[in-house]
Amino acid sequence: MDSEFIRLPQVLYLTGLGKTSIYKLMNNNAFPIPASFGAKRIAWKRSDIQNWIKQRIKERDSGKAQLKIYHY
Repeated sequence: MDSEFIRLPQVLYLTGLGKTSIYKLMNNNAFPIPASFGAKRIAWKRSDIQNWIKQRIKERDSGKAQLKIYHY
């Protein structure tokens, strides 16, 4: 289902990232932006997260990926 939405705990589980990393990547336009469903209610399209993960794997497999160490 393309319009299935997932909440932050599922995004954290699927990506292996922490909450702070997710929000910092979003601020750098390097992670999908969630949809707002009201006050303090946000969710990501599952397909957006899956595509983001697939892109990271594609970059890794093509040799274009570089180990990035983020300093916050």
